[in-house]
Amino acid sequence: MIPFSKIGDILAEIKGLTDFVIIGDTIVDLSLGRKGTDSDIDLFILGLSVLVDEDKIREFAFERGWDFGKTPIDTPRIIASVDDEQLQIDMYENIQDFFVPEEIINSAIEMRIGKEKFKIVRLEDYILLKTNAFREEDEDELKTIVYLIGEGKLNIDKKYLESHIDLFEENSKSIRDRLALIGIKI
Repeated sequence: MIPFSKIGDILAEIKGLTDFVIIGDTIVDLSLGRKGTDSDIDLFILGLSVLVDEDKIREFAFERGWDFGKTPIDTPRIIASVDDEQLQIDMYENIQDFFVPEEIINSAIEMRIGKEKFKIVRLEDYILLKTNAFREEDEDELKTIVYLIGEGKLNIDKKYLESHIDLFEENSKSIRDRLALIGIKI
């Protein structure tokens, strides 16, 4: 597990390159109050284009002794060494089937990670992003979140959740059906 104190240091360096919002599994770890994560860090990049500015991101990584790679959808991935572990930071923007509505980005909240605060999507919006993608691993993660809600370890605002479903336009009905399937009744 990589401690959030060290992840915060790396994110602070990336913040020097570009603004971003954390959109991935890290949201659940932070919501549970964990001290670190075993997951990668998924960033929605705001200050530049992950496609057009790929060389700038690659150079930024290499200047710090970090590795550079690609995500499954061919966007940049930085791999930073943290003690004896590797922290994978995947960078995304709205391309092809990968879609994060602007309202979700604008609704992001600030949370302290290490010494600094960073913007993260709300847990409810993370649930909607996972429900929209709904790959096999997404379904498993969503079922775990529903279990944690049932255990009282996580809380969600169902009115907020419902208010953001329509941001996914033509997928909103599928999202409602999938939420019901995993046990979140709207």
